[in-house]
Amino acid sequence: MKRTQRQQLIEIDERLAEEDLADRALVHSMVQAEWYLAQMRRTHRRYVFSESGALLLAGAATVLAALDAPPWITAIVAATVAFLAGLRRIVSWHDDWLAASEARAKANAEISQYRLLPVAERTPQRQQELVAAIDSLVLAETRTWGRRRREKLQAETAG
Repeated sequence: MKRTQRQQLIEIDERLAEEDLADRALVHSMVQAEWYLAQMRRTHRRYVFSESGALLLAGAATVLAALDAPPWITAIVAATVAFLAGLRRIVSWHDDWLAASEARAKANAEISQYRLLPVAERTPQRQQELVAAIDSLVLAETRTWGRRRREKLQAETAG
């Protein structure tokens, strides 16, 4: 995990010009955008793995039953399909992937607008505005994520 974070920081550093590194607001914003990119990739992989695994194993359970495979093998495959279906109800990787994608797009838009400014116009006031916009985005995304989790929990307990 730390190795991955270190690699991400190295990649961010390589994308920043020397004068950009002195701009703490820009560095802060880019780190946040990169976190959303990493989150987006992670949740997308998990979503694709769980969905494709469930589809593959559901098909395999049918084939195993038709081939008169030992019942314990068919049962294990079917149980794994049931586990993946239950996991899908507990976690919402697809929603998290979409939310991270949206947050990253918003962060990148803020960063792009800021980077379009001439260096002389990147005043402390403008830097504070960039940090405030990014922090507001992070707070809004965190609140939305919490709301989605609470709603999912309430739906589970009500059902």
